Amino acid sequence: DQWRGFLTDRGAEVRFTDGLTVTGPSSYPGFTVNLRAVGELTPTIAAIAAFADGPSSLTGIGHLRGHETDRLAAIATELRRVGIVVDEREDGLDIDPAGRVAQTDVTLQTYADHRMATMAAVLALRIPGLKIADPQTTAKTMPDFVERWKAMLA
Repeated sequence: DQWRGFLTDRGAEVRFTDGLTVTGPSSYPGFTVNLRAVGELTPTIAAIAAFADGPSSLTGIGHLRGHETDRLAAIATELRRVGIVVDEREDGLDIDPAGRVAQTDVTLQTYADHRMATMAAVLALRIPGLKIADPQTTAKTMPDFVERWKAMLA
């Protein structure tokens, strides 16, 4: 599957046991990836790009402008809130974490979009104090996401 392949290409170890376990790596280079066939992964992959060691380019995703929200604009806006440099193009995003600065007291918006809430949750794993407005919007695809997330972090 493309998600697992994307993660292992970045050096992560993906295991299926009683659940899914993804481990490492501690760092990875920036990347270019065409997400046309798996656009729903774009917000989460954008969050991963935010912590790469260099710039990343997400392409083939212009169609995401017509989802629950204009996802490209929403992703760019929310990444900028945490200090990431984002160039929004017609068909993609260029994400450069080089200028990332420690942000405090930031609340990311979800736009009533479950994929945006998931992106915010991934960012919150690495950005202390980050808050997520309306994480319950994830109920569209995973009704118990918030409870699972809290249990994972406990």
